Amino acid sequence: MPQPLVELGSTEFELAGWRVQPSRNRLCRGEVSVRLEPKMMDVLVTLAKRPGQVLSKDEIADAVWPNLFVTESVITRAIAGLRRALEDDARTPRFIETIAKRGYRLVAIPTPLAAAGTVAMEPAPRPVVRPSSDAAAPAATPPYAAGQWVRGDRFYGRRAVIDEVLEGPRNGVWLLGSRAVGKTSTLKQLALLAASDGASRWLPLFWDLQGCERAEELDAGFREAIAEGEPAIAAAGVALADLEAGDFLAGLARLRRAARARGRTLLLLLDEAEELLAVQARSPSLLRKLRSALLAQEGVRTVLAASSRLWRLAEIDGDTSPFLHGFAPPVYLGPLDGEASRRLVRQAQGPEGELDLGAEAVDRIVEASGGHPYLLQLLGTRHWQLGDLGAAIDAVAADPGLHHLFAVDLGLLSETERNVLLGLVAEPPSPFASDTSPTAADLAAALLHLERLGTVRRSGAAATIASALLARWLRSQRAALGPASDRA
Repeated sequence: MPQPLVELGSTEFELAGWRVQPSRNRLCRGEVSVRLEPKMMDVLVTLAKRPGQVLSKDEIADAVWPNLFVTESVITRAIAGLRRALEDDARTPRFIETIAKRGYRLVAIPTPLAAAGTVAMEPAPRPVVRPSSDAAAPAATPPYAAGQWVRGDRFYGRRAVIDEVLEGPRNGVWLLGSRAVGKTSTLKQLALLAASDGASRWLPLFWDLQGCERAEELDAGFREAIAEGEPAIAAAGVALADLEAGDFLAGLARLRRAARARGRTLLLLLDEAEELLAVQARSPSLLRKLRSALLAQEGVRTVLAASSRLWRLAEIDGDTSPFLHGFAPPVYLGPLDGEASRRLVRQAQGPEGELDLGAEAVDRIVEASGGHPYLLQLLGTRHWQLGDLGAAIDAVAADPGLHHLFAVDLGLLSETERNVLLGLVAEPPSPFASDTSPTAADLAAALLHLERLGTVRRSGAAATIASALLARWLRSQRAALGPASDRA
């Protein structure tokens, strides 16, 4: 992380019409003056020192709260407060953009106003230039969105999942998928489609539960969701002031009633729903109240996006129905199908027109990724940067970030499922790599789950790893385990 070049809060600067006065914790624009909490101002100054760059929540925490542990919800609340103060819109940001799973970046460019003690702004990163034999070729950035959520023209596939949510009979839907498979993007696309529904059937609300473990954090998270969803809420004729009084449960009830009064159904889109496990651990009674709100009989349809960790809620005994009753069985969010994968690689919906990559290159990218959206985007980006597909595949295969992603996904699986994957990359392939063989029923259940996740493909009795990149990594893990893992 680049170090701050001056002390936080030392210099005034202009930001898209606002005069920012860190020493006074104040924003001014004409005769309008807005007071900020000191830490909120520190967050803004931290972003302003690195305009255009994405800062993770950890980087912001290190800069603003050094030597202190703060939850992510503290940063989320600070960002929400800054947006309100700057009159920013999270959906079409002019000041602060949220980059899903990565952090935040300042979109507006700050201009120092004082000659003495001027804040030294680090330059925005230079755009990536695609290699070309033409030295005068213009700079270009990759058309792909690796590591970011997408929607609209940048969203590919998932038609059956979207139809299941918007047209299906269930008012509780759990989208189950591995990390980075596109759960957030699917929720964002659902929100976009619901908000643009000409029949005005839905009132969508996207709510990121990350960092929401306590009642007060759920309250803050709900307020941020309301702030980000203001355009759709206002378009439905609902006043934000009517939703801000009381806690999140009262706000949900008011929003649901207001939607029903206008002939709409509240479409709750809850991301990072694994946080509900922490809510259950801290306050089982709060989780029961939340379940009642999410599964109200009329006026609300709730979509949870989470990994298979959420199954743990089904294992908890209590006096009432388990939380997942009403959300299970889940709708699996696996890889994109072949046609959607190829269209993504070619950027068939891109504003600049479809990329001319050649059928062979497109098929190699789809085969290496197994149709996993993040891998498709990552491979497409590396190919764009390097101009050589073989080198791009090797670079992605060696990426420590990808290794971490695979390791996290492997950790979410059961022991039986992990051993099945290791067995499938053995030479020759074995149905199970362990000293202890599972029962036929356990093996069948493991294979079915892995197939639904899109990690494994089956053709009759044969099973293979869906992604060549994943298979390559699994072989390295198997080799690291030593001779014991070679027992069939």
